Amino acid sequence: MTTPLENLGEVADVHVASAAAGAARATPGVERLQPGLWGLVQQLSHELWERATGEAYPDVAGVEVEMQDGVALVDVTLATDGTIPAGQVAAAVQRAVVDAVAARTAVPVLSVAVHVCEIALPR
Repeated sequence: MTTPLENLGEVADVHVASAAAGAARATPGVERLQPGLWGLVQQLSHELWERATGEAYPDVAGVEVEMQDGVALVDVTLATDGTIPAGQVAAAVQRAVVDAVAARTAVPVLSVAVHVCEIALPR
């Protein structure tokens, strides 16, 4: 059985990444998502997206999605705010991303890798 976004290539990636980014940002303990080098390079393609769809490209910095056989593999890179242990934040982000992607896209998630690149010290 195919999912509604399964065969839409980049569109599916963007919708999955948008759902994942929103869920990650809303998770307690997440200070911000952090784009990697590839994420910065991808910003060049955002103008093409906006021209083609007439919509602003969603803020998915810090989230990368790979589709394999109709399922998503999601990578999230983030900084925590230091108020909750990083391992607990990462586990909560994993659960939130799986739930949000399923609810918003109907694309099953095979894995969510969370990379904590910084822990901000509380002031």
